[in-house]
Amino acid sequence: MSSTQLPAADEQKEGARDPQDRLRDIRALVAAGERVRGSFATAVYSAATAADPAATEDTLAVLPGNGGMHLYRSLIAWAAPVPGERVLDLGCGSGGATRVAAEIVGVEGEVVGVDPSPEALDLARERTPEDMPVQYVQARGENLAALPDRYFDAAIASLVIDQVADLPRVLSELYRVLRPGGRIGASVWAFDNMQPLNQAVWGALLAVVAQYAPGALAGRASRASIPRERDDIAAFRDAELLTPEEREGQLALVMEDIDEAMAFFDRTAMVMMLPDEGRKAFREALERRLPHALYFPVRFLRSRRPG
Repeated sequence: MSSTQLPAADEQKEGARDPQDRLRDIRALVAAGERVRGSFATAVYSAATAADPAATEDTLAVLPGNGGMHLYRSLIAWAAPVPGERVLDLGCGSGGATRVAAEIVGVEGEVVGVDPSPEALDLARERTPEDMPVQYVQARGENLAALPDRYFDAAIASLVIDQVADLPRVLSELYRVLRPGGRIGASVWAFDNMQPLNQAVWGALLAVVAQYAPGALAGRASRASIPRERDDIAAFRDAELLTPEEREGQLALVMEDIDEAMAFFDRTAMVMMLPDEGRKAFREALERRLPHALYFPVRFLRSRRPG
């Protein structure tokens, strides 16, 4: 199936309302204790992405990592695509990882970026050169009906699978669209691997979140990072995927002053969920601990479809 033959996703466009209006409603619900999990978590991340579709690529992807780690390039190296292969980028956002994968597979290969956010896909298309072997499809990971069975050699997912509402369904869909032997490379937050140097800072910041947006500290935020929970391992097993290999990494955010620090955090879903007084308290808690180098623990996972 050539790249020009992939059908458009039949999922209707979401988020016709202004993203800031959606975020205001979310702030009220989270402040009242609505837990950020399941379909509500999907709504939160959808609104945050609509409000700032470039956030991940422009903030996290530019941070230095230990051992030369890079958010996108390290993930794609972990999935090990080669020239001529077909790659799926699940939750592609503004297309940062998609374009890196396209550089590797070359004109004989193909990369398909999938995301539910029309705002993110519009930006991804804008940032992707026309001569790259890339196309973008609007769809959720739980429903990749627009994509054919056994089509892709590899799939990548950057900071996505720990945010989806239904991990078993997403993994089952990845199994379906991968050819036998196809690989999966994913990255997730690994806050269960927090270094002692950062625990005090994160503790102070999360205390503010707990006060002003208690519902944010629920769902995946209250669990060990994938795949450390029994249900996560079961999800890979039930999807007939191999138990994932793991590799740990750290991204470093060097913060010299509060304006520089908040320029980063204001673009995170965590701070977007805070009311104005909560954002002020967050800023004050952070400023008391500057200057500081804050490390974000990331876990890379690799699995494959047997065959």
